[in-house]
Amino acid sequence: MKNSLLVMLVLLTGFCRAQDSTSYTWTKQLEISIGENDSWSVDVLGNIYITANRTIQKFDSLGTKKFSQSIKSLGNLKSLKPINTMKLLTFSEEQQLICVLDNTLTLSEECIDLSSFDIGNATMVAVSGQPDKVWVVDQLNSKLILLSLGGTDQFQEIKNLQGILNISGIVAIQEVNNELFLASSEGKIYRFDLYGSLINVHEMGVFTSFIIEGTSLVALNEDHLILHNSEDANQFDVDLPIKGVKDIALSGNFFYFRTDNKILKFVLSLQD
Repeated sequence: MKNSLLVMLVLLTGFCRAQDSTSYTWTKQLEISIGENDSWSVDVLGNIYITANRTIQKFDSLGTKKFSQSIKSLGNLKSLKPINTMKLLTFSEEQQLICVLDNTLTLSEECIDLSSFDIGNATMVAVSGQPDKVWVVDQLNSKLILLSLGGTDQFQEIKNLQGILNISGIVAIQEVNNELFLASSEGKIYRFDLYGSLINVHEMGVFTSFIIEGTSLVALNEDHLILHNSEDANQFDVDLPIKGVKDIALSGNFFYFRTDNKILKFVLSLQD
């Protein structure tokens, strides 16, 4: 029986207690080449964005290249973050610059120079569900800032993150359904509400990348995924179909795995 991704994750993390109590299969849908140092992302429609040779390339869900745009003026991009299907946020740590591109990869508004704010060194960003807002991690000053994409009001700030959470570093950040998830280098994911209050801490173990689907936290640990049910803390491991995965993403019912030189799209099916 095939399940929707959310149902499948809930079943695995909520009801399975041993890997041999259920079976699953991976089926590859497509693959796209990517450079070892290139950035990438996937939006909710399955469009794939890749930086390559100082350009951004956009592929549709079938792997057909739709647009390619030069990004030399934007610097080396550390991350690409879809705001929605019509807007893509880019972040250059090198230039401390945030820019927004439209669905044809054209610069749609003035870029934000983070050095004009009280930010020592921005190391990562995350799109907020609040209109025209973006989270910025200032690793140097150990704080988290919610900025307006209009470059005006600083809406919110959480200071002394490392001291409050007793962590050595932040490795990833993501907002989902008005909740903020912050991953530490110690293998924990901290969950905050819309106002910056800590709701919960999820013990995940060692991982290098994480995503969220419904009540499930999905983390990458070498050649398997850790599926963690945030409601009851049940965890379940799923072996990956390929080795050498460096990063993961979800869109619809599809998993996307990034290796050194490829992005591969898979569907995971659960059988009773």
